[in-house]
Amino acid sequence: MKFKSIPVLILAAAMLFCAGGVRAQFPDTLFLEFDFEGFGNLVLTSPPVYSGDVVSGDSRIVGATWSIQIDDTGWPPVSDPAARWDYIFNTFFEYNASYHFWTAVFDQNTLPAKPSWIIDHPVNGMMSGTLVVSSTFNDTNMNGIFDIDEKMFGTFEGNLMVMKYGTGEFAKYCGNGAYNGAVLNDDPANWVDDYVTGHCILDLINCQVGTEEKSWSYIKKIHR
Repeated sequence: MKFKSIPVLILAAAMLFCAGGVRAQFPDTLFLEFDFEGFGNLVLTSPPVYSGDVVSGDSRIVGATWSIQIDDTGWPPVSDPAARWDYIFNTFFEYNASYHFWTAVFDQNTLPAKPSWIIDHPVNGMMSGTLVVSSTFNDTNMNGIFDIDEKMFGTFEGNLMVMKYGTGEFAKYCGNGAYNGAVLNDDPANWVDDYVTGHCILDLINCQVGTEEKSWSYIKKIHR
């Protein structure tokens, strides 16, 4: 009896292992909310890239890395940071004299192409798309001059589009989202990297459902 019980124990252990190894599939509609942080630089990197980590929020995306890339075609080279910054400021930033702040918008209207983004999770996969970036700095002394200390703190916000080019658990999704946050720079006079921190939401749907339904309807039709 002792030896007969061994296969039973092995089978039970195998069943438990398989049950624990199977991950629940993500639903057809997925709402992700999370916080992120990272670093980047408009002046010293070409193309400009901001990147970092998802640090808190929905467990399905915490632990992912993220990055944003901006098309800088036609900008002055990084070897002349002063000229490059002057170009960025004069080209993209607009002053609001009524409320005393500067805002720059990076999108398909101000750049050759919309900025792109990627979120890559080590287990659940990758998703990507395009986004609009709006960055604001306050004119604290209200003199209409962008002083160097006013560049030490700013805010940003925008919306995202999730394209159906993902992998893993995120392969089936498309949708949209929004984000906002703050940008900090202790030494903007020396063009050091900005530190960014923010919050993001993604509202996703299974974009494969429609295709699957159409394919199944077609198959049933030809077999009637």
